[in-house]
Amino acid sequence: MYDPIKIISLAMEMELYGHNFYKDNAEKSQNLQTQAVFKKLSKIEWGHYEYLKNLLSKYKGEDVDEKDLTLPKDNGEEFFDQRKESENLDQNLEQSMIPDMNVLRMAYLIEEDFRDYYKSMAKKVDDGELKEILENFSSWEDEHANIFKKEYDKLMDQYMNISWGG
Repeated sequence: MYDPIKIISLAMEMELYGHNFYKDNAEKSQNLQTQAVFKKLSKIEWGHYEYLKNLLSKYKGEDVDEKDLTLPKDNGEEFFDQRKESENLDQNLEQSMIPDMNVLRMAYLIEEDFRDYYKSMAKKVDDGELKEILENFSSWEDEHANIFKKEYDKLMDQYMNISWGG
């Protein structure tokens, strides 16, 4: 079986990478809606990172406040649904379609990779509590991947149906 400290340490690095990826791309995007989506996801990934940091401390035998070990609520799906209703992400996407399509595709692939990592590690640990945590993270990353895939597919469809030349 795999060492929980190594599993959690790598997961922390992955979440930090995701946080930085979304933060950087929020700053680069020309589209305000895409910026908002990436800013929110950056915060979600940072929350995952902070939780994992506390979990790592626990597995290292360090004192950790129990409130810091409460599994975070991942509200990514809820956020995206509200965002679509309130600001309609489908509007004004043509202004930066190709860069945003590339970033959305990368985000989808990153989230898929994270999902697969958590799912795989959940199968390789004996610790029931850690297994459940990893399964939760896998489920959340799967939701994120599905969100990005749907957005990418919509944007691709819009892009392919643009009437060029007016």
